[in-house]
Amino acid sequence: MSETTDFYRQPGPTSDLGRHRGLALDLPAEAKTLSTIVRGLLVHNFAAKARGLPLSAERMSHMQTVGAEAILGNVISLNPNPLRLKRPAERRMVGFCYHFALLHCALLRATGTPARARCGFAGYFEAGRWIDHWVVEYWDGDSWRLTDPQIGRSDLTRDDFQDGLTAWNQCRGGASMPALYGNGELWGWDELRGSLINDVAALNKVEVSGWYWCDRIKVDPLDQPHGELDASLDILSRLATTAESVETIKECFDLYPGLQPPADAVAR
Repeated sequence: MSETTDFYRQPGPTSDLGRHRGLALDLPAEAKTLSTIVRGLLVHNFAAKARGLPLSAERMSHMQTVGAEAILGNVISLNPNPLRLKRPAERRMVGFCYHFALLHCALLRATGTPARARCGFAGYFEAGRWIDHWVVEYWDGDSWRLTDPQIGRSDLTRDDFQDGLTAWNQCRGGASMPALYGNGELWGWDELRGSLINDVAALNKVEVSGWYWCDRIKVDPLDQPHGELDASLDILSRLATTAESVETIKECFDLYPGLQPPADAVAR
């Protein structure tokens, strides 16, 4: 695993802390502790609403942030204290699952632990449904472990969370129903396609939330099967699922430039 773990120990374009690298120098390398630190820096938009936090339009715009450097820029602008110090909820950056996962992944890499963000679906938010979600996998020295830094669960199994590749293969193979995958008013094939391309990108260390930028998957109707598009995504999924090296992971990503986030979607 040395080649693979070395690859995921180094930051990519969206997980590089950039001008904030020095902030990670005094952080512990333990995954659970870093997860706790992340929750002290960010507040989920649902939690902010539930608490009735008075947030300006500018604060809410932080939810559009992409990239760990930009996330920490928002965090520091709200409170310049060291990262290990928990902020009060009203002084944390407002985000969602993507921001928790990416920041956790970035801090793990910055402190020497191989890690990768995974885009897929959680089965523990709503009974009988798979809710789109981002989590983190990190290498514990023997295997990849799943953890959810948003809610602090470090005991996730592959039955709790399906990454984008797994969910796509499950639904295409008939083992799962596409209508059970989504979030809010968005369910079905569009959610599966978007999570698939985000998951493959994340395996290539390009972690981007949403798929608004991807014209290739804007078919009508979005929530229904599409023969030509879905057949091409089957090939992408098969290549990524069976990839046994970093090079083959990169090769399957490079085969589909139309499914790769453009530069202006990678950091903003």
